[in-house]
Amino acid sequence: MQKVIYFDEGSATDMLQIEYGGELISVDEDKGTVQFGGKAEAGVEVGAGTNFFTAIKAAFTTKINVNSSFAKDSLVTKTISNTILADFYNLSSKLEMEKKIYIFRDFQIRPIKNSFSFIKMYTPYIKIFKEDSALVEGMKDLDVQNFDEILKNARGYYELLAYKNNDRIILRFNINALKNAYSLMDLPKMKLTYYAVEVGESEEEDFIIENEMNVETVSERPSVRELMGDSDITNQEANSSLKMYDVILAGVEVKTDGD
Repeated sequence: MQKVIYFDEGSATDMLQIEYGGELISVDEDKGTVQFGGKAEAGVEVGAGTNFFTAIKAAFTTKINVNSSFAKDSLVTKTISNTILADFYNLSSKLEMEKKIYIFRDFQIRPIKNSFSFIKMYTPYIKIFKEDSALVEGMKDLDVQNFDEILKNARGYYELLAYKNNDRIILRFNINALKNAYSLMDLPKMKLTYYAVEVGESEEEDFIIENEMNVETVSERPSVRELMGDSDITNQEANSSLKMYDVILAGVEVKTDGD
C-alpha cells in the first residue's frame, strides 16, 4: 500500500487477537518486558523485529483497556500502531481467502442523499453561510449551526454508498480512524482500496435521516413482497437490500504495470 488514508486500529487489533489467540496483559516500556498469560517475558525489545503477538499487541491492548500512561508521541505507541497496520496488511490476503474480510477495489463512493453522512460532510462549512441564505434556509428544520458538534457526540460511524458497475454495497467508516487530516469529504474524490468486514444488510432508504430517527416509519414501510405479492420477487427483494461492511483499512495501492 502506497498511502494509508484510513485505519481502524481497534478493529484490526481485535481481528489479530482473534486470529492469533491469547490474552496479553501488560508491558513495561522501561524494562523492556511484557506479560501475557500470567507470565513475564523478559528482554522483549519493541521494534526490534518482534511480531505482533509478542510485545506489540500487549502494549496496545494495555493502552486501550487498562488505562496505562502511554504518551501519544512515545516510541512504543508509534511502533505499536505501525506494527498492527503492517501485520493486518500482511495477513489480509489470508483473511480474504477465508472470507473473514473483503477487499473492494475500483469502487466509487458517495453519501446517500439526506442521510447523516450527507449532512456530516457539509456541516463544517455551513457556518460560513448567513442564516438567511438559501442553503441554510433549506435546512431550517435542523440546528445546522450546531449540527456538526451534535454529530461528534452522537455518532461514531458513517455510511457511504459504494458502487462499481452493477454492484452496490454500504461501507461504514469510523470517523476517528481517518488519517493524516483527511475527512469524509475527501473519500469520494480518491481511488482507494477498502479492506472491510461484513456486518449485515440494509436498504439505502434506511439511512435517510427521517427513517433513522423514526423507528415506526422504518418498521411500517411496506416490503417488496407486500407491494408486489409473493411471486417472482426473490431477486427484487435481494436487490433492494445492500450488504453492509465496516471498513478496517483504506488506502492508495501501489500501481503495477497492469494498472
